Amino acid sequence: MRVGLILPQGWFGEFAGWDPVRAYDRVVEIAHLAEQRGFDSLWTGEHVLTKWGGEQTLLECMTLTAALAPQVHRIGLGFTVLNTTFRNPALTAKMASTLDVVSGGRLTLGLGAGFRQDEFEAFGYPFLPTRERLRMLGEHLEIITRMVDRREPPVSFDGQYARVAGAVNNPRSVRSPRIPILIGGHGPEITFRLAARYCDEINLDVLPAQTESALAVLRERCHEIDRDPRSLAASISVPPSLDWAGLRSTGGQRMMRPDEISFADAERASSLPRRAEAFALWRELGLSRVITGVPGLATTDETLDELVEDCIEAGLELGPAGSAG
Repeated sequence: MRVGLILPQGWFGEFAGWDPVRAYDRVVEIAHLAEQRGFDSLWTGEHVLTKWGGEQTLLECMTLTAALAPQVHRIGLGFTVLNTTFRNPALTAKMASTLDVVSGGRLTLGLGAGFRQDEFEAFGYPFLPTRERLRMLGEHLEIITRMVDRREPPVSFDGQYARVAGAVNNPRSVRSPRIPILIGGHGPEITFRLAARYCDEINLDVLPAQTESALAVLRERCHEIDRDPRSLAASISVPPSLDWAGLRSTGGQRMMRPDEISFADAERASSLPRRAEAFALWRELGLSRVITGVPGLATTDETLDELVEDCIEAGLELGPAGSAG
């Protein structure tokens, strides 16, 4: 099982009061450390407002990742995840393809529907009901997956939410046949079906105790369309605000902020195992990777070293950069 690192961007307020240039420099420092320690990949997410409001420094994910690409040389780069609503899907595909070229074929394109109403409204995007946003995501996946695929001709599509007419995207992908596509979420009815139909990887947002049942449903969704479940990688996302020791010692109530309790299910957080134990469990269940954040990483390297120790304890010896697990 590979290990990816979620980089600090400021969404949790970790760059409050920082000079923005210094914040970027710190992200570059962390990226170098992660590559040196043998992490598989670096990840950024799409948010345009900080989690608890205010006007703190927050770095945008696509431009940040493009800036990081020449700074590191072997480690993978990815998004957990882009909010597809914020861009025309054809433009998203074009930007991703260029970023794949800039990075030498190291990009994983993570996509999602977005969920923060305040971000949509502040930046002038309509905040549709969840099911409509997911239907829109499905149309965007149809366009994007075809436009970054080297086997596809120019793409035409006429949907309810998105349209393209003979859209040309050249270059499409450094790798053949396409840029790997990741979807984020844990919805068994819609998200899992979109993953089975369009994606190379699904990044789950579930607790350790929920993982096995989620994987069983995911296999069912693949079988529904006669897809081999082994061809769809499954990974786990661990938010940067998750304080494992604090959660276990306080019955699931202590994190960076009291309203950020768990992955997806706050009331079960008190049953959380140690981080190394969770990693070992996910490895035994056959997950492809864990994509994890680290509390306090913006200000200290020690928490990254602790993560490395837990990875080794779980049997995830970090190898040369870009080949963890």
